[in-house]
Amino acid sequence: MTLKQYLVVMVIATLLCWSAWAVVLTNVDPFRDNVTGFILFYVTLFFSLIGTASLVTFLCLYYFSRAKYAVFYDVQRSFLVGLLVSSLATLLLFLQGRGVLGIWNILLFLCIIIFLILFKVSTTSYKKGA
Repeated sequence: MTLKQYLVVMVIATLLCWSAWAVVLTNVDPFRDNVTGFILFYVTLFFSLIGTASLVTFLCLYYFSRAKYAVFYDVQRSFLVGLLVSSLATLLLFLQGRGVLGIWNILLFLCIIIFLILFKVSTTSYKKGA
C-alpha cells in the first residue's frame, strides 16, 4: 500500500466514523435508551478520534520532522499516538459522564500515556531511509 492509498483510506474511514458518531448522537436518546446507545456513542467516538489524531500526527511528523526516517515509521508512530490520545480522551469522557472524574484521574492517565510513549520511543530504533 502506498502512502497516498493509506491517507485516502484513513480519511474516508475517519469521515465514516465521524458520520456514524453524528448519527448516534442525533438518534440516541440517553434518557430512554439502554446501554447499547452509550456503547455505540463511545465506540464511534473512539474510532473517530483515532483516525483524526493519527492523521494530524502523521501530517505533523511528515512535514515538520527534521529527521527523515522511512515513512512507515511515521505511520506507526502516528497511529500509536492516535490510539493513546483517543483512549485517554474517551476514557476521561466516560469517567466524566459517570461523575467520577477528578484531577487525580486526569494526572494518573496523563502519566500513564507519557510513560507508554517514552517506553515506545526508547525501545524503538529507527533506520534512516527515504
